[in-house]
Amino acid sequence: MTSGEMLGSFFNQNGYSTARMRQIWSDENRVKVVCQAEVAVAYAMAKNGRIPKRAYDEISSKLVFDNIDLRQLKIESARAGHFLAGFVKVVQPLFDDESGQYVHFGAASEDIEDTAFVLQLKQSDAVLKDYLRQLGDVLYQLCEKYKTTITAAVAHKTFAAPTTLGFKLGIVLNELDHLMTKLDSLGPFTFAGSLAGADGTSSMLGSDYRKIEHDFCEHLGLATPEMYWHTQRERFTEYSHVETMIAQVIGRLGKNLLYMSETIVGEFQEGYAPGRQGSTVVPTVRNPYMVEAVVNLATVIRNEMGLMYDTMSVDGEKDTTVWRDLYVALPEMTMYLSGQLNYAINILQFGKFSPQRMLKNLAADDGTMYSGALMLKLAESMGRENAHNLLVALRAKADDQEIPLKQLFYSDSTISQYLSHADLDGLMTPSGHVGNAIAKTNTILNLYSKRHLTDDQRKEDSHGTKN
Repeated sequence: MTSGEMLGSFFNQNGYSTARMRQIWSDENRVKVVCQAEVAVAYAMAKNGRIPKRAYDEISSKLVFDNIDLRQLKIESARAGHFLAGFVKVVQPLFDDESGQYVHFGAASEDIEDTAFVLQLKQSDAVLKDYLRQLGDVLYQLCEKYKTTITAAVAHKTFAAPTTLGFKLGIVLNELDHLMTKLDSLGPFTFAGSLAGADGTSSMLGSDYRKIEHDFCEHLGLATPEMYWHTQRERFTEYSHVETMIAQVIGRLGKNLLYMSETIVGEFQEGYAPGRQGSTVVPTVRNPYMVEAVVNLATVIRNEMGLMYDTMSVDGEKDTTVWRDLYVALPEMTMYLSGQLNYAINILQFGKFSPQRMLKNLAADDGTMYSGALMLKLAESMGRENAHNLLVALRAKADDQEIPLKQLFYSDSTISQYLSHADLDGLMTPSGHVGNAIAKTNTILNLYSKRHLTDDQRKEDSHGTKN
């Protein structure tokens, strides 16, 4: 069972996270990674002549999850008030000789706790990156498919100018691309082990402490840190900060999809599998529940970030108050983010965009979204400020007299001095304004392809087999 009411709820947990991620942060997996960390300590100590090799052999063969009595571990940990003290006691009966006396030999509790946590975080990182690649690939395909599909750019809830759906989605893809690259760059720093003792001096290991710590980390597939880091929690805070930014990008996508899902807009509809229902009261409604969840989880994840900043306020060389913050916030953030990413993938894979409705909505514009282009064209003859003031006056006239603004563009005598009706027709044709949007979408697609697509995917794309 994982932490948090929703994350641990049998009925609700899949609405907030994925089973893959919850398994990583489960009690069972925690015991597994603690076993791995303790075995790695024995390996490094034996390799450097600090404990007998036969003790390491015994520890590596017997200190495995299947041999741990979880019920007894819970009892002993509660009795000791210390998880690792209970762990070391519970595993002693596994050994017939003195090998059990070498379990935890040379390590402090924070060495094992921190390193085990890093192992879990590294596992969760692999899952998040898998989801991010899936989401990126879906966005890539949609950008390609809708690269020339004309829609309206929206500013302050009003139409601002013609753009393309591919470019709108491409902006999200481009930002995720940057954050995926950032997440990759954090790996060597974030996923480092620690075998430095309670005070960070490695005094228990002697003068060859660097080699012992290196062997310990290498055995676990972790980086060797350049310095003791029990009090340097920025590695986790920075990682969670990138997670939070990813969540906000996806949340912003969700907000835009919610707008497009409004009945009056009608440009997007969330996919509904057979048997799924939108309401017990309105049988035919298809509410965008998954899109709403994406927006909600962005807020939930952002609110956890405050605890991560608190983890950096360490008192002295050991402070379990920050451990408690870390064990609450970062696992929950990764679980919530897994749920948000999974929602986003499914929303985009199975949802439906409506290019026809986009064109219909564009036709409802009264000419406002072309006024910027019209101003610049008039500015060539009468100056920008004069053109701006003229169009502001026409806007006021249209509102006061309830005349369509576009009609005034064609009938105004000043505009007629410089532009013909054919000129105005050209300026107020949506396709004439999206050339740069298409070009920028191609740039986004090329950048993403170079950084993230496999050779086979690029070959498939070059043959035009993608939609």
